Amino acid sequence: MKEADRVADLSGLSICVLGGDRREAELISGLIDSGARVSCFGTPTDGLRSEAAVAPSARDACSGANAVILPLSGTDSSGNVKITSKPVSITRELLAAADPAAIVLSGVVRPCLAADCAALGVRLVDTGEDDELAILNSIPSAEGAILMAMQATPFTIHNSNCLVLGPGRTGLTLARMLQALGAHVWGAARKAPGRARLFEMGIAPVDFADLAHCLPQMDIVFNTVPSLVLDRSLVYLLKRTAVIIDLASAPGGVDFIAAAERGIHAELAPGLPGKVAPLTAGRILARVIPRIIEDEFGKGERKVRSLDEEHRPGR
Repeated sequence: MKEADRVADLSGLSICVLGGDRREAELISGLIDSGARVSCFGTPTDGLRSEAAVAPSARDACSGANAVILPLSGTDSSGNVKITSKPVSITRELLAAADPAAIVLSGVVRPCLAADCAALGVRLVDTGEDDELAILNSIPSAEGAILMAMQATPFTIHNSNCLVLGPGRTGLTLARMLQALGAHVWGAARKAPGRARLFEMGIAPVDFADLAHCLPQMDIVFNTVPSLVLDRSLVYLLKRTAVIIDLASAPGGVDFIAAAERGIHAELAPGLPGKVAPLTAGRILARVIPRIIEDEFGKGERKVRSLDEEHRPGR
């Protein structure tokens, strides 16, 4: 049996899903297919499986749960879930309603969430650090970034000069897609191994220390680095006709004020998978999150069931 044809065995587990969008509806389907009992709050009910219990409150949804799942965007600095159809605030009291041996999964881990989980002795899983999830999500992220660039430019991607800042999981996928479209692609990496990988892919490697030498040639700059890498001095080296697409989480890695002063089109575009391809992004969650939960509960050798034996929604 191929790995893609397997689902985790979560039978006997009670799982709470707080907040989310269309992606979480697909995730809930995957959890149910894995044998879990699912309760949710703040998740859109449109397209939700009938087997999922829609709780009257976040506390009711969390009550006795073995796992509490937050959206990939996590919470803001105050603990409020960012993507939700109803207000959800993650507090120590709320998490205390879950099973004492519960795990909490979030794509962004804020200090307040980490502190609450530590105080309760709850295991906290940063799903944003999962390689499988990040690599699969890089596909809709890269497609969305290219779509935004196409919409913002009067010229083709083909034969344009494109710079990708950061050769991480999303950056490499994006660089490869741009290359396939016929763009001239540069990639900026701080470390030699990253630049070596770019060179191996046929992408012109650039050290961040040398950005000033290549920026004046660029038509489109894509940033994936979640810290300020295009400051005012570097932004002013770009052509006024250049376009910047920043995929990093807010506040991004670009001086947007300088870009506006320069008359450069610059957009901050975090969370693209859920915006441009929510169905695919949801299926990615449904594939990966149950496996993470199963692994966290340490069931040893994974118990699996063939999807040939039961229907996965949307397939």
